[in-house]
Amino acid sequence: MKQIVIIGGGGFGRELVGYLRTDIAAGRLPGHVLAGVADGNAACEVRQACPDLPYLGDIEALEARPGLQALVAIGSVRTRLAVVARLTALGLPCMGYVHSSALVATDARIGTGTLICPNTIVNSGAVVGEHCVVNVFCSIGHGAQVGAFSVLSPYSALNGNARLGARGFLGTRATVFPGVHLGDSCVVDTHAYVKVSVPDRKMVSVRGQYLVVDNRLGP
Repeated sequence: MKQIVIIGGGGFGRELVGYLRTDIAAGRLPGHVLAGVADGNAACEVRQACPDLPYLGDIEALEARPGLQALVAIGSVRTRLAVVARLTALGLPCMGYVHSSALVATDARIGTGTLICPNTIVNSGAVVGEHCVVNVFCSIGHGAQVGAFSVLSPYSALNGNARLGARGFLGTRATVFPGVHLGDSCVVDTHAYVKVSVPDRKMVSVRGQYLVVDNRLGP
């Protein structure tokens, strides 16, 4: 039996608990059970919404044991990096998850610890790196690449042969044009579009005009 501990008791964790419970009840995750939630806040949103789910304390209270896997329910790139590093040090493996409604091409590649949320499409030849979050209704086009620890917000789109480097972030409804490449640690603003390739650590916005500026805040 594989036991899943949700790491992160916020809104994203609450969503994942709902997805997992539905899939487990439908027999889509045979041999899996929800073991509980780990969060530094004992009054976290998951506990309030799901009082029957065991609270396991903070990450530091967890101990690796056979069959226990962590599902990291954190949408911040910086925090996700730190949490995965801590879980690795504890010897607790991170599991990935692909929602049953997602359409993932048979020749697409999904990295360890990556979450693919409902109604997302990952097309032929696409590569999604380790420990990414691909939120609801996202589209990753044919041959596109998503670097490790990147986060795609709801309805964002990475078109055919486009590339988002490691630790990237696409805001809600952000769009990367076909064949456009973004370097590592780049951020694309909500509703923004990226029509030309940009190097590492840039922020792209269309607040009044098309802007590309340095990202001085990202990991």
